[in-house]
Amino acid sequence: MLIIGGDQENKPRGERRTVTDGDDASTPLDVAILAGRLGLDDDGRPLGPLLDRLERRGIAPRIVLADPRGEGGADPRVTVVPALARPWLRPWAVRRLAGRASLRPAVLHALGPEVADVALALAETWRVPYLQTVDDFRAAEEGLRISRRWLRALVASGAELRDFMVGDLGVPSNLVAVVPPAMTVDPLPRPPGGAATAVVGVADPPLAETGFATFLEAAGSVLARGRDVEFLIAARGGDSMTVHRRAQSSSIQERVTVVDLVRVGVGFWSVLDVYCQPTLAADAGRSLALAMARGIPCVVSDVPGLRGLIQPGRSGLVVPPGDAAALADDVIRLLDDREAAAAMAETARDDVRSRFDPDVEADRLAALYREAANSEAGTSSTS
Repeated sequence: MLIIGGDQENKPRGERRTVTDGDDASTPLDVAILAGRLGLDDDGRPLGPLLDRLERRGIAPRIVLADPRGEGGADPRVTVVPALARPWLRPWAVRRLAGRASLRPAVLHALGPEVADVALALAETWRVPYLQTVDDFRAAEEGLRISRRWLRALVASGAELRDFMVGDLGVPSNLVAVVPPAMTVDPLPRPPGGAATAVVGVADPPLAETGFATFLEAAGSVLARGRDVEFLIAARGGDSMTVHRRAQSSSIQERVTVVDLVRVGVGFWSVLDVYCQPTLAADAGRSLALAMARGIPCVVSDVPGLRGLIQPGRSGLVVPPGDAAALADDVIRLLDDREAAAAMAETARDDVRSRFDPDVEADRLAALYREAANSEAGTSSTS
């Protein structure tokens, strides 16, 4: 790992390969992937194996990372720039990166909106083509600041998100490629018949659109109908305190536990009997896909992004957004009929394995990188 910035700066281990004019087709294509942080084991997408798969496809990938948390501490393909994670230091960090000609790749790839501005600045400075992953409806709706000259593709995480970007936002269809991110998690072992007290959970709610009130109302209804259930809410970072305060003000506070999803990680998924995602707005469904991959029966809102992941009645249950009564009914249905719930979970796990195939992801990305590297620069500027 190379660390840039402060007293920790050191030299990378291992040789980095770069494609320049005149290289032949056998030369691995040098691609710099910008990420907020490396995938953790609990998010189903550790990036180290993705780099390995890309190398097997003739790509020489490396990661420029803002947050050193996660995996990859000894990986020579990882460059950590902690200043990128701090808004007031980010312009300085970008200038410092841009000034290191030895780091200039053939292609850049921003893995999320948190590094999109970094990719834009580096692409314009280094004059290299780049890709930008869009894996969230809200990020797309808030607007995408891109370089018309150097952007080669917006990489959507799913077909529904692509359709939203093209149909609702007016993004040219030839600029959007669908590459479902790999899902590589194993199903969790579960005791026969489940635990004595069932646990129903919801994860990572963005507060404005989560359906949090719907979840608490449904929880109260489940308890009022005599079911012995605990409810677990996993939020991220600062959101967890706000969620905790809301849960404590409810009439069922003794049955509701709020945790920080980043801190508990896989421990959250290991205790669930049912997973709910009662969001009120379109959602890319990463948390839902994780639950499905881990073999947890699911109840979700009928909104774009989620409905495309579920076969109603076969791989999970779907309810109208904001309908607490329907949510409570379906939670009870899954708790009362464990055999049917297990069958749905098995179908869901197979669907996720097929939809989020690691080799398909690597094939599509490698093809996009080569297409970008062989393209001509556009003529327009940033928009």
